Amino acid sequence: MAKKKREVCPYCGKSFAYLSRHKCKIKERVEGPLEEKSNVERRIERIEEKKKEFKRNLRKDEKLILNIINREKDILFNRLKELSNKERNDLEEILELLVLQSKIKMNRELVDASWTKHIYALEEIDVKVKDLKINKNRKDFIWNMFSRQPCFICPFRDKCNETNLDQFNPQHCPWLTEWIEITSKGEEYNINFGEIEARMQDV
Repeated sequence: MAKKKREVCPYCGKSFAYLSRHKCKIKERVEGPLEEKSNVERRIERIEEKKKEFKRNLRKDEKLILNIINREKDILFNRLKELSNKERNDLEEILELLVLQSKIKMNRELVDASWTKHIYALEEIDVKVKDLKINKNRKDFIWNMFSRQPCFICPFRDKCNETNLDQFNPQHCPWLTEWIEITSKGEEYNINFGEIEARMQDV
């Protein structure tokens, strides 16, 4: 039987039967020791990976799963596996991504004496935002921009605090309450603090 040819280390010049097992100190001094990542560094990397997953667009197979869930509204894991014809591990990864991106809701539930995942579709809420046209050339444009919130022009701001028992307390301010009620109806709120001050002086 032929004897194995010894290999020579290019750093220290010594020969070894198995060079891969040789830990050369000269090599470490030249190239530096291999730095192992700390737990904190690994955790930061995992967080960054999660962020990328959170932002990225869905792939074709992920959209397919989401479409099935949206169609069924709520579905158990095994049923979804049947409909999608996906392997268990692949399906679980897709579901985790959809949960991460807040596209579905998923709970672990006990069904027929065994634990399974119950997946729910999330309904999208269509919110219509009405454009507010503000004329910045007018002196009162900030007053209009903030829906005429009375606190901005209230002459009693310096006296207003939560320690007052009745008057000038933000927790039960009649003008703030009135503003909330009127603006919630989509109507324009107007208040004349000059008249209010005059009435208070007459009392």
